[in-house]
Formats: sequence, C-alpha cells, structure tokens
Amino acid sequence: MLDTLLRDIDATDINAFARTITTPADFELTRTVMPERRLNSVKFRIKSSKRRVNAAKFRAYDAQTTIARRQAERIITEGMLPPLGQKLIVGELEQILLDTSRGADSSEFVELLYDDIERHVESIHNRMELAAGDLLVDGIFTLNGENGLHLEADFDVPAANKPTAAKPWSDPTSDPIADELRWIEYLRSIGAPLPARVITSYKARAVLAANDAYRAAYYGSVAGSTTPTAVLAPNEVDVVRARYNLPPITIYDVQVSVDDAYQRVIPEDRWILIPPNPESWAETQYGVTAESLVLSAGGNPALLREDAPGIVITRGHQDDPVQVWTKGAAVAMPVLYVPDIHITAKVL
Repeated sequence: MLDTLLRDIDATDINAFARTITTPADFELTRTVMPERRLNSVKFRIKSSKRRVNAAKFRAYDAQTTIARRQAERIITEGMLPPLGQKLIVGELEQILLDTSRGADSSEFVELLYDDIERHVESIHNRMELAAGDLLVDGIFTLNGENGLHLEADFDVPAANKPTAAKPWSDPTSDPIADELRWIEYLRSIGAPLPARVITSYKARAVLAANDAYRAAYYGSVAGSTTPTAVLAPNEVDVVRARYNLPPITIYDVQVSVDDAYQRVIPEDRWILIPPNPESWAETQYGVTAESLVLSAGGNPALLREDAPGIVITRGHQDDPVQVWTKGAAVAMPVLYVPDIHITAKVL
C-alpha cells in the first residue's frame, strides 16, 4: 500500500518542483553578494594569481636591451564541499492507508509531502545565507554540524580589511565620513576596485542621521559656525554620501530560524564595502550529492547529469514502524576568490 501512495511522488517530478523554488528575495547575500553557482563536482576550487610587472628601462642607442624577470604567483586552493540537509517523516499512516484502500483520494497525502519538499529547499537556502554571512564577517567559514563536527575554512582575509571605526558611530561626535574614506583609500592603495555598495543594518545606517560630521557636511558648516541640530532625513544623508563619492547603502537585517530561535545573518554593527562584479570575488558553490549521482545513473535517470548539481530531493518508506519520509540534500559552501578587495568594519 505504501508503494501505491508513493506512486504519485515521482523522483523526476519532485526534483523538477524543487528546482522551481528560488532563493528568497531578501536573501541578498546568496542572490547578489556571493551569488549561487552549480559545479559538477564535490570539491570547491579557487584559483588566484598575483603578478608584478616592473617598468621597462631606458637604454642607450646600440646598447643591449635589458633582460627582465617574470614575477608571478599562482595559488590553487581546493577542498571538499560539505554535505547538509534534513529529513521529514510522515508517520502514523494507518488512517491514510485505510482511506486509500477504500478508494479515497490520496491528494491530501501528496500535498503534505510537497509541502515538506518546500521546507527542505527553504532550510538549505537558510543555512547557506547564514554561511555566506559567517564568511563575510571575518573571512572564515565555520561549520558546526552534528555529532560534534567542527570545521573551519580560513580564506586569509587581512586584518586591514576588518577594521574597527576610530570611534563608535553611535557617538554623534564620531566621524564616519573620515573612517569610510580611509578604508576606501586603503583599498585603492592595494589596487582594489572602488566599492560598488555598502551592506549594513538599519541601525548602523540610522545613526548617520544624527551624526555631527554628516550634519556639518550637509549644512556646509565650518569651524566656529553653528550647525543646525535637526536630524537629517534619509535623502539628506544620501546627499552627503554623494558629495564624498561614497557608495550607496543596502539595508540588510535578515534573520533566520536556527533551532527554533531567530539569528541575525550579519551582526547589526557591521559596515561592509562590497566590490563590483561579485562573481569574480566570491560565490556560494553547490556541488553534486551522492543522492543526485544515484538519480542521474542508469538508462532512465530521474535527473539529467547536467542537472545533478544543486539541491536534491529523495523519498522513501519503511514498514516497521509505518513511515514515509522525504529528504533534502546538498553539498555547498561559500568561497572567497580574492580575500582583500572588500571591507568588513565594526562601526557600533
């Protein structure tokens, strides 16, 4: 009878359904900051190159041209993408089996399992958004799994890329303009591109409105003059930022449920300067699971080989006790290609 019920839960259909579920619109990190990418592998692989080209030397006519040296460094880092996922069980099926045996419609049961599939995909998206935030804050992806599993992937972000504001910006006498210009100047000094935008919390953005440096810049105050005490409106803060050519701000306050308690993805005291072309800086990489390899094998695969990377759903049943289960699985983690072209500052 369980086989009869599961006949309507085809592996091809449920995975096609799972792939239609997109990353939530407010998950800014895995959508645009560290965009998702599927790899036909179980490993992440990072290639970084550094080269130095010295200026050519002048020479006298009829003198031999100076022989130069090639100075280049190529670093390849690779490792295993960690597995993650969850399983949900539909138990105590006696009544469902009884109704089905009498010819009742099994659509309610099928709908329940499809609801569980949505939960599986959402749970993996939640975890990957948290992982991207974890990496973005300190350059280290920390994995705390079941059975005491603890792993770290340190991408060697320099200390200069993780500064602290000279004075907390919650203090109106602090100078956020000078702090941010100093961080941008550091990026320029090492040849990094100018930041394209800022990711921060509503709270960190809000303190700028009552900041003395921002108000003085907006009103054009000079030493010895009186600056109006009015709090700046959001568009007035933007006017000051445009005047100093500071990047636009994206408010990000996403929280994700972890063990039934909501947890912020990024602490609200962070001010993160994001480089342009994020796909050349960082990614959230999804690889191939053991489950997807099984589904894509054989003469009549439930998944095409090119569709194997990503989140995969499987289902099954057992007779003692009577249970039907669905499982969502993935192998994935965020990675940094270039560790020194962004800034993650503590400002509150």
